[in-house]
Amino acid sequence: MHEVKLALLGVLIAANAAADECTKIEVPAKLEHRSSHDAKIPDIVDYGEPQLDGFYGKLAQVARTKQGTLRIGIYGDSNWTNDRTAGEIRRRLQLAYGDAGHGFVAFGIPWGWYHHQNLQHGTTGTWDVWNIATMEVRDKLYGFAGITAESSQPGATAWVETAKAGEPVGTSVSLIEVWYLARPKGGTFEVVIDKDSKDKIDTAAAAPELKVLTYKVPDGPHRLTVKVTKGSVRLFGAVFERDKPGVIVDGIGINALSAATMTRMDPANQSAGLARRNYDLLIDATGTNMWAAQAHPKLIVKHALQWRAALPKSSILVWSAPDFISEGTTSSTPRMKQNSRERIQGSKDAKVAFWDQYEMLGGYGSMPKWHKDRWDTPDGVHMGPPLSAYIGERFVYTVLADLAKRVEKAPRLGCR
Repeated sequence: MHEVKLALLGVLIAANAAADECTKIEVPAKLEHRSSHDAKIPDIVDYGEPQLDGFYGKLAQVARTKQGTLRIGIYGDSNWTNDRTAGEIRRRLQLAYGDAGHGFVAFGIPWGWYHHQNLQHGTTGTWDVWNIATMEVRDKLYGFAGITAESSQPGATAWVETAKAGEPVGTSVSLIEVWYLARPKGGTFEVVIDKDSKDKIDTAAAAPELKVLTYKVPDGPHRLTVKVTKGSVRLFGAVFERDKPGVIVDGIGINALSAATMTRMDPANQSAGLARRNYDLLIDATGTNMWAAQAHPKLIVKHALQWRAALPKSSILVWSAPDFISEGTTSSTPRMKQNSRERIQGSKDAKVAFWDQYEMLGGYGSMPKWHKDRWDTPDGVHMGPPLSAYIGERFVYTVLADLAKRVEKAPRLGCR
């Protein structure tokens, strides 16, 4: 009996010691992506201090104890629809602290370049795809990610699959969700995972409502297919996650997204989705498409309030937009200097955090330099793969440097 008690005590001591482990925060000694145009990397400024405490507390827990899941949602414009910058952030955080799954991806393909990194997805057959910025739908029921797809063609499919073998992250999933709209006169669809039919769903309902189907599968590579069987079916997206500690980054990229267009969603529909995703950090990385100087700060406050209503404990961070080249010239657009000031003012008014991407890239006159080196795209507005990676790496560096400073002040941050 004494031996059993001593053995149990040893197990408890070992378990407590493991739970009490509190690793250091490793900030990269040097950056991989460098250029002759490197500028000073600005700190994140919290105008709602201690508004970021919740995010850094969860990040510290995941980073230092390898427990829990950190969730980040990033709303961006056409520089984000290809998921390059979000993908860079996702990969770096997941490789460092754990791959907890890809997160949310819209079923519809609104633009040919809408493609998430380290994930495979697409459609077959005929689909109408709407979004809040460039192709609006009358009922405003886009889901929280601002994109919705509808088909009435029997046999049309929307599919999502884990990343190809050998990719650094995204190759496994153990929890799959299907997000769709239940509504009057809704049609039916079939859910297939790999080659197994899991469900036949009737979307008819008395009133429009977000519905979510959840399926647990063995952790590993899987393919989800949603097939229309009868009537008209409206889909929002899929979630791929894992029952493992780590990081999830939802890249929500929508062409022409701005502080103005973000307020076009049905509030209840948006709030239901945000509440379910339960982000620790929400990022507004728009700004390029916002030209109404007087309205800009007010609109930032408006959508920040909408986010807070859905997720009162979530931290919120606004980025300034990058410089870009005026159409038909080789010079920067002066408007973006004012745009950056507006986003700072909006962040102050909304009492949220701010990161100055504009100055990080070199401020006014920076895009012609990046353009000369071909780090952007030929239009002088959008980021090419090198510049997307550059931005993503520097944001992760900034976050980790800030976290390290917080750990210096509170050595047990994130630990039991």
